Amino acid sequence: MVLSKTFPKTFKYVDSLDVSYCDLLDKTAKDFFNDENYYDRAAQAIRRRFVRGAEFVYGIDRGNKRTKIKRVSDGGKFRYFIEGNDGNWSQPDERIWVVAMYALWQKTKGKI
Repeated sequence: MVLSKTFPKTFKYVDSLDVSYCDLLDKTAKDFFNDENYYDRAAQAIRRRFVRGAEFVYGIDRGNKRTKIKRVSDGGKFRYFIEGNDGNWSQPDERIWVVAMYALWQKTKGKI
């Protein structure tokens, strides 16, 4: 898989960032483009959690706060949603952000 073609909006955004000035979420997304195996491991880990029956998983958002992530089946495809501070659920433009949030949470637990 070529992530830059799979997630073109995110690639264009993170490619223009200076790593020394971006937050952890941006750094994680940028790391995915530099090491696609890292993305694959994180994406498989979040998928496994949902396949094993998790209603939601945790992630770390841009404000460095723990947030919930849920997966909803939509006609054979899965859509991921992130819980905001106000309790509402929103869907990011590209799934890579959900995987990055989950990877950050995994890092705090020493799992990735």
